[in-house]
Amino acid sequence: MRVNSISIKSVVIFILLLLGSSLNAQQREYFQRNSFWTETVINGKIGGKFKWQLDYQYRRMSDPDDVSNATGNLFKYKFQHVYRPWIHYQLNESVRLSLSPLGFWETWTPPSEGGGKTLIQPEFRICPQLTLSNKIGRVMIDQRYRYEFRYIGTKVADTSGGVGYGMGLDFPSNNYKMRMRYFLRATIPLGKHTTLEDKTFYIVTWNEVFLGLGENTNNNKLWDQNRTFCLLGYKPKMKYPMRFELGYGLQVANRVSSSYNSVTNQLVETGHKIEKNNIMQVYVIFENFNLFFKKKKAEVKI
Repeated sequence: MRVNSISIKSVVIFILLLLGSSLNAQQREYFQRNSFWTETVINGKIGGKFKWQLDYQYRRMSDPDDVSNATGNLFKYKFQHVYRPWIHYQLNESVRLSLSPLGFWETWTPPSEGGGKTLIQPEFRICPQLTLSNKIGRVMIDQRYRYEFRYIGTKVADTSGGVGYGMGLDFPSNNYKMRMRYFLRATIPLGKHTTLEDKTFYIVTWNEVFLGLGENTNNNKLWDQNRTFCLLGYKPKMKYPMRFELGYGLQVANRVSSSYNSVTNQLVETGHKIEKNNIMQVYVIFENFNLFFKKKKAEVKI
């Protein structure tokens, strides 16, 4: 099977989802936040058409502008870190099948939003994924369809003082959720380059729509969020091939606002708001990590 063009049906669905999210967002109150997101992506080869990948994300954030004494410092609070492995099967040059068998998320709620306490919440995810790729001139177009099975732990007060891997590890059935994500990305080499070869600057831009699914998702949370990013990338000439990307993203998310009940030690939902999150994003991408372990061939002396 070969994908020769972007699916018109997919583009129509994408546009309808964007329109739906805009209509949904207009009915709610907005608040703003600044964030700093980093992601390290490590790729490697298994053999044949199989590859492996490991993602590590670390994120920090400011107060939202709807809390008292808010600050726009995007490094103020730790927000999230993620460990997510992947197995990829490259069916052909246009189609890739992927599975993340078990990823781990840990998310913090700062004191300004947690009733004066820092809260922590773990989550495990299983993610099957389909990626369709197509090149139009020098532009590489990727469509990604990802389904998430989300096992979300109980949000508890963080007493760890650092990372709290052993905290909140109660996963009630009403916290189990599912989510569908549709991602459309364009990668554009700059200058005389038509591919991402050594010493190439490039632009990468994408939009991703998130839809909440499953019986534990309320109707007013069907549209979960939308992310739009534009980054400048560079692939230097290195012994171990890597790429670096830096840019700006806007996340528009359907958030549950809540207050912390100090008697029951639980968050009580008070309504829904729309978060507009301005993001500075940094990527470091290792394209073939296997080379780090490849032994140098012994020099043959004559």
